[in-house]
Amino acid sequence: MKKSILFLPLVFSINSYAASMEVLHWWTAAGEYESQQVLENSLLDAQIKLRNFAIVGEGGDSAIRVLQMRALSGNPPDAAQIKGPDIGEWTKVGMLEEVGSIIDTSSWAEILPQTVRDTISFNGHYMAVPVNIHRVNWLWLNKKIFEQLKLPVPVTWDDFFAAADKIKAAGYIPLAHGGTAWQDSLLFESMALSLLGSEKYINAFVKHDPAVINSPEMIVVFEKFKRLKPYTAKGMVGKDWFQASTLLSTDKAAMQFMGDWAKGMWNASGKAAMSDYLCVDVPESAGLFSYNIDSFVLFEKHNFSNENKVQSTFAQTLLSPKFQTEFNLAKGSIPVRNDIPMESFDKCAQKSFQDFASSELVPSFTQNLASTSHVQNIMTKIISNYFNDPNADAAKTVKRLSLALRAVN
Repeated sequence: MKKSILFLPLVFSINSYAASMEVLHWWTAAGEYESQQVLENSLLDAQIKLRNFAIVGEGGDSAIRVLQMRALSGNPPDAAQIKGPDIGEWTKVGMLEEVGSIIDTSSWAEILPQTVRDTISFNGHYMAVPVNIHRVNWLWLNKKIFEQLKLPVPVTWDDFFAAADKIKAAGYIPLAHGGTAWQDSLLFESMALSLLGSEKYINAFVKHDPAVINSPEMIVVFEKFKRLKPYTAKGMVGKDWFQASTLLSTDKAAMQFMGDWAKGMWNASGKAAMSDYLCVDVPESAGLFSYNIDSFVLFEKHNFSNENKVQSTFAQTLLSPKFQTEFNLAKGSIPVRNDIPMESFDKCAQKSFQDFASSELVPSFTQNLASTSHVQNIMTKIISNYFNDPNADAAKTVKRLSLALRAVN
């Protein structure tokens, strides 16, 4: 009898969760960690134990390399954070579950915007489950510094450079910017979209039209992009985005170009939108929205008997109204569902939600939404090398970019 009593808690512990699920992602910074906890707790509520496979660094590039090695060895995780055209690349390999074969997706046409549905589809089938929408082309301002220096919100690039000069003269860092290639590329993307407009941006960075890439306008974009370099802080080589964002939240830097995942980090550290920091359109980009849509693919697995139930529960959890609200409040993003009330979200998220519905939408090429990660990495390297080489020539860089894209298309 005594042995039975001692044994009961052990049985309860083993069977307290119906199953576990290994999920690969790269949400490891503050704000991202809190949103990861929302995922873990939501799955626990559904009796699924999350086996967290988080890979740090390089904006997801490290995670993709690890995933490729796992997949080649025949042991992929149960789900992985894959987005944009890479969804199609993994589908072609024949390793992914079609979401519609696991859960009923008939309501998705009503609750998910067309852009979202197109992003997660391949050959007319849903091959991933979307979780959020990030806006990439934000300019963030440190409210304290702007008020102290009595600076207006920059609306044009001339406004921006004028403000940056005054900020630098006052002893602050004008532009918080990390020292990795993808951050350089994101900075370029924000400027390119504003100067080229949506049509030429898409022709250049989605369709890779050589006429646009080799145009005098593109050379101007690169030249103006290079003007941003002197406003960044020295000693940031190799520093990730959240380290740069900390410069803004600790009143050391006045501005930052970054997606709204930065807002998740600031909120987690006790900073508040419109009180401590401001969210404004990138100069000369009103009415334009560069988007990043996070999503998860499900791998075909045959190593546990209740796989379909676990996968279906996982997919349904990600799109539930409760998860959509709690996760995106933590992440800094906006819900992927169009029927989520936004009253509990801050002013920046509310603006993003409204802008997504009314703006010209373009996929972020720096976030793997416009091309495969292979093509994106090629562009990023060329852009970053130009930004960090004081002797690099804009016209030669444009030609190099054009030749590189021609080689992979």
